[in-house]
Amino acid sequence: MDVLSRRSAAARPFDPARLSDQLRLSVMWFAGNALWEAVLTVILPLLVLRAVGDVRKAVALSVLATLGTLLASIVHPIAGWASDVTRTPFGRRRPYLVVGGIVSVVGLVWMAVGRGYGELVAAVLILQLGYNVALAAYQAYIPELAPPTGRGRASGFLGLMSSVGALVGAIGAVFLVHGDTYPFMLIFLALLLVGALGITVWGLPEADPLPRTAPAPTSGPARPQGYRDFLWVVITRALVMLAFYTLLTYLAYYLKDVAHLANYTTDTSYVVAVTILAASASTLWAGRRSDTVGRRAIVSVAGGLMGLGAAGFLLVHGLTAILGIGVLFGLGYGAYISVDWALVTDTLPDPSGIARDMGFWGLAITVPQVLAPVIGGLFFLLLPHGTVAYSWIFGLTCLYALVGSALVWQVRGVH
Repeated sequence: MDVLSRRSAAARPFDPARLSDQLRLSVMWFAGNALWEAVLTVILPLLVLRAVGDVRKAVALSVLATLGTLLASIVHPIAGWASDVTRTPFGRRRPYLVVGGIVSVVGLVWMAVGRGYGELVAAVLILQLGYNVALAAYQAYIPELAPPTGRGRASGFLGLMSSVGALVGAIGAVFLVHGDTYPFMLIFLALLLVGALGITVWGLPEADPLPRTAPAPTSGPARPQGYRDFLWVVITRALVMLAFYTLLTYLAYYLKDVAHLANYTTDTSYVVAVTILAASASTLWAGRRSDTVGRRAIVSVAGGLMGLGAAGFLLVHGLTAILGIGVLFGLGYGAYISVDWALVTDTLPDPSGIARDMGFWGLAITVPQVLAPVIGGLFFLLLPHGTVAYSWIFGLTCLYALVGSALVWQVRGVH
């Protein structure tokens, strides 16, 4: 540990003007999005289908996703709070990154070698546990290291790396999930996560914590208006993410059961790939632009594009048209994820509890992951025949995104 402490302490100060520093700050988003894009979109639907059969696949996937994200919803804020109050020679955030990374790798390896639905559930729970321990600590880096005037730029890089990582996951899934080759994809994702964790742990400095006995700051965002704005950011994020995860959870089965695409697994990866390419095109522009024109307008337009894209899935047929809808959805999603990060860092209410509050904000991601399969599973239970359930699910997806993008104007303390 002494060697680790000396190396991590030697990390040079973060400079938002340096491209290399922005990449170091965002590399974990690259690995994490590659992991979850491949796992949620392609690998889990495939493994669930093999484990339980075609008739029970949608309900079984809903149960698995619900259990995993319930665990994440509990772990995330607790781990964030713990990293705020931890004091070690190795830093506050780094111990949680290391331990969480190790547990995540165990979960991925078990998914690769396990057999049956029960082992799949256990492996996913372990993966969720480890990843959310690491993520809760990692999320504190942007608000701690990026200056307020450069948060849009930093969030733009975050969005870009997230999109490129998701693209890597989608493309990798195309080539490595057929037959019995999916274990190689899971091992690749584990190695990618380890590499990103290494760059983060040794490459990023940690901001000095407030002393344990220091009085609460009397200036800055720790004021009633700050808490109100922060709560509205959480609510709007939850609604837009509910739209995103509903679409993500059922996209593969939609292409199989509604669009009747014979190679639905491969076609799902194609749709995801063009969506992510479109998202990559809008992330950096939106993040930088939000530093000058304001966060709320871009977030509102971005969420609206996502809503229109979700509605488009109900109206178009054929892979080409579906790919076009994916581009529309992706442009909105890329702009949204880049600017929404800057928005939440602008409204954090308590400088002494950044990771705790980011963990609470993380519930706006994990709770929708719970609700999306629960709501979708209910429709499949109540409407088990035909494709009516998909119409309801994608209609609600559109509504979630539109309402969430409109409510961002309730955030009053930022431009």
